[in-house]
Amino acid sequence: MKVKSKLADIDFEFGHFEYKKDHLIIHSHPDQSMQSKVYVSPDDVVSALGKAIKLPMFWAYMIGFPFFLIRYRRRKAAKAKAKS
Repeated sequence: MKVKSKLADIDFEFGHFEYKKDHLIIHSHPDQSMQSKVYVSPDDVVSALGKAIKLPMFWAYMIGFPFFLIRYRRRKAAKAKAKS
């Protein structure tokens, strides 16, 4: 996952998940140079789902997800092969 902001542009790789005080805490992978945590509250989940289900592009992405996944992995493998 890429995170782009005014502070930093980083690749966020999921590490382990934790549950604490009604929050889902997503830790970055231990191998990442910039360690971070993402705190997700129940309200965040409801808000995100509420906004997502109203958008036609969300549904288009969900329907096309298997195709996008295969295409993404093939492109990624081709780039890795080209670098070798």
